[in-house]
Amino acid sequence: MKKSALGLSRTVFTAVIVACAALLLTTLFAAVGSERLGYDFRTYLVAAEEVRVGESPYASPESDLVVDGKAYVYPPPLAIALVPLTFLSTDLAAALGFLAALAALVGTLLVLGVRDVRCHAALIASSPAWNALEMANLSALLPLGLAVAWRLRETLWPFAAVVGLTVAAKLFVWPVLVWSAATGRLRASVLSGATAVALLVVTWAAIGFVGLTSYPALLRALADVHAVDSYSLIAIADTLGFSVAVGRVAMLLLGGALLAACVTLGRKGDDRQALTCAVGAALALTPILWQHHLLLLVVPLALARPRFTIVWLLPITLWLSPRAGNGEALQTLLPALIVAAVIYVCLARPRITAVPASAT
Repeated sequence: MKKSALGLSRTVFTAVIVACAALLLTTLFAAVGSERLGYDFRTYLVAAEEVRVGESPYASPESDLVVDGKAYVYPPPLAIALVPLTFLSTDLAAALGFLAALAALVGTLLVLGVRDVRCHAALIASSPAWNALEMANLSALLPLGLAVAWRLRETLWPFAAVVGLTVAAKLFVWPVLVWSAATGRLRASVLSGATAVALLVVTWAAIGFVGLTSYPALLRALADVHAVDSYSLIAIADTLGFSVAVGRVAMLLLGGALLAACVTLGRKGDDRQALTCAVGAALALTPILWQHHLLLLVVPLALARPRFTIVWLLPITLWLSPRAGNGEALQTLLPALIVAAVIYVCLARPRITAVPASAT
């Protein structure tokens, strides 16, 4: 009988990991109809309601909403897209947001050709996934955008549309544009960037450009308040006793190195490894990094290890770190260690196991 990486029989291990994922999903389905489910999605709905009635979805940078983490801080496309849901009850809309997040995570693996149920269960059982599902956060949709972009990478306009929409949804994934340019798709990269800009301009025009001039100040205020409480390099520097300035320098150095590696690998024709570095750069360069942002790693991991290996279990260890705030000492450092480990595995060449002659 085959043994899993943890020494259990494959059947027993599959049953255990699937049961864990099912139990976690059960707790979320049980929360349908309560304010516990869809905390972030409810913030999106408030912004969508403001758009529907002709008001600005953006709070002042000095607002207490920024300090409390309740301010809408995304570009307008999300708020505008959710306007139809404002005609539903908030609980029902939040439940739909949760289901969309769950479908996006499962869909990401299916689009990338991952059929191993253990990979799906390990993803659902991980802390970043649970964090995104519980809050119905937009981060759950970003991996699906990257996965679809990967499948469409040899096209022009379909690729540009998907990448442009993904970048416009959450700006910190912009290193994906570097990946597409580095891998010889300069025209697609330019069109993707133009699509993102056009989408932002059109949607901001649709709300009368309200909040546009103060938006950079809103993002700076958000970073000033929450950067040291997240899992970014700024927070790590603070935990180690260094200043915020040191953390910002570390962001630029590591992010720049990963972008340089992305360009180098892309020019060599290694699409997968270049994308891995672009994803790593996106995570390194953002001043605010929450656990649900780490779901971006699902894409390079699925491409590098489409069958289950023990690396799929690494994100589960992030249950040791808080999902709100960043804890203390090792709790703050653990996500960075997991990110480094996953990226290392994704960049490493998989070992080729010889097939016994009797099996041929």
